Amino acid sequence: MKGLTLEEYSQKYQTCKFEREDGILQVTMHTKGKDLVWDFVTDEEIGFMLGDVANDPENKIIILTGTGETFIDNEEFGGGDGSIPPQMAGDHIFTYSKRLMYNYLNIPQPVISAINGPATIHAE
Repeated sequence: MKGLTLEEYSQKYQTCKFEREDGILQVTMHTKGKDLVWDFVTDEEIGFMLGDVANDPENKIIILTGTGETFIDNEEFGGGDGSIPPQMAGDHIFTYSKRLMYNYLNIPQPVISAINGPATIHAE
C-alpha cells in the first residue's frame, strides 16, 4: 500500500504548519498563527492530520508543538462559554474525538510533544 507524501497533506489543514528535514516532521498547531483554540474546525482537522502523518513513510520522528503562550488552553464551541450541547457531543464531538485518539495511537514513529504552556484541553 502506497503511503501519503508531505506534499499531499501539507496544505490540507488550516490549523497545522508542517516542516520536515531528514525525516523529522515538526507539526506546529495554531489558530490563525496564534495559540491553538479547540473548536469544531480543530476537532475535525487534528484527527485527520494525525492519520495523514502516520501514513507518510518519509516521517521518521514526529514533533508536535504549538505557537503562542499556551497549547490548547481555550475552546470555543457554540455560545462561547465552552459548553457543548449534549446532542452535539454525541453526534459530532464523540466521532471526531475517537478518530483523533485512534489516529494518534496508530502513529508508528516516535512522537515528541514540545508543549508551550498550559495544555488543559486534549492534553493526551
